[in-house]
Amino acid sequence: MTFDGLMVRRRVALAVRADENTDIPVLRAELEQRATDASLTLSDIASEVLPVGLLDQAVPAPTMLLPAGTEAAQARALVGPAVIRPEESVSTESATEDPTYFVVDVLVHDLRFEVEADEPAQAADLIATEGIVADAIGSYGTALGDGLLAVDYVGPLLSDRLIESVRIEIARGAGTAASQVAVRPESLTGVGVDMATEPFPAPAAIAQTMVDHVTDVMAPVPVTPSPWIGYWIGLSVLLSATMAIVLWSGFQRRRRTLVTVFEQEQSDQGSP
Repeated sequence: MTFDGLMVRRRVALAVRADENTDIPVLRAELEQRATDASLTLSDIASEVLPVGLLDQAVPAPTMLLPAGTEAAQARALVGPAVIRPEESVSTESATEDPTYFVVDVLVHDLRFEVEADEPAQAADLIATEGIVADAIGSYGTALGDGLLAVDYVGPLLSDRLIESVRIEIARGAGTAASQVAVRPESLTGVGVDMATEPFPAPAAIAQTMVDHVTDVMAPVPVTPSPWIGYWIGLSVLLSATMAIVLWSGFQRRRRTLVTVFEQEQSDQGSP
């Protein structure tokens, strides 16, 4: 990955897995109030930021990002016994299961795309109207300066190819070349991440709220085996079967050859 270092940050995310009977707006409002009381903010982020093993179990909704510098313990403190009120979150037709909260250390891209533009506001409106950048990266922010347009993105890691495509679309909106769109960290302070030395993601911390108490469980998130494993096993079996057929065919041909030679010799011996 080319765009790492200060452009990649380590953050804490809080994901909620709830059934269809849970009143998500009420749940979200309760969490936001608790965050406000703790002098924290919660911002929505795409669930793709979560570890693959967690996404294999379910797609949590909502998934929220906490501010830079927030510790996992602070996120778990937001999940208390009163987060779910039964009378507000239980359907009149069927009971709901208690939501499961995942507190996860995640990596995010914290990028700023900057480009000079004669009319920054007009360029920003054109980019928003076309919607190509939003389709590519989801939500983003804009900042307008004197002859300068900045597009800020905080979210799941983007590939180099996707970042280049975003540069092209921003450049088109500003009426310039993609090479004129700079990509830099949104902030030059703090600690970035070198993706070349980044270890495998740690397991998620699962906090299960049971209305009247909270239990924090550190449990590894099972990772579904790659579908390529089945492919290689099948290929190995196929190759083994093919080799067995080839060897058996060779043996049969050699056997027929020996029989033919033997019969020929017998015929020659019987001739006057």
